[in-house]
Amino acid sequence: MSDLVYDEKLDLIDTPAWELDSELLSLAASKLDLDESKIPGFSRFKNKVKSEATKMVTYLKERAFRAGIPLRVELMDLVFDSHDELGRTAEAHSLGFDQNRLHPDIYMNELLTGMRVIHQVLPALIKKLGIEDEFELDTSELRLG
Repeated sequence: MSDLVYDEKLDLIDTPAWELDSELLSLAASKLDLDESKIPGFSRFKNKVKSEATKMVTYLKERAFRAGIPLRVELMDLVFDSHDELGRTAEAHSLGFDQNRLHPDIYMNELLTGMRVIHQVLPALIKKLGIEDEFELDTSELRLG
């Protein structure tokens, strides 16, 4: 997480995500399996930590997306997954099972970039071919069913 928080391209100093690194300890503590009836205020603590961490991670993900920095995992899993799920994921990562995995946002960004290129190139091709007066988009072909 530190490599993302301190990445100069993201410029997270004095932003909601800046304290995320130090919030990880509280986040880990909030995942403890405790009898909430015996620990007054623990439920409130969990909710507060989850809320703050969600804001921080959301901000970090948005900045990473805008900077074109690929995320190898879904960072929200840190907030919402149980300690058991996180343990299994960490073990799989340490054994190299997810080395080539990228977060789906990266694929979506590639699709959007490709669409933007098409939007720029297609009109130029139509003009170069001299068919701009003949071409008419059939929007009925764009819908399913």
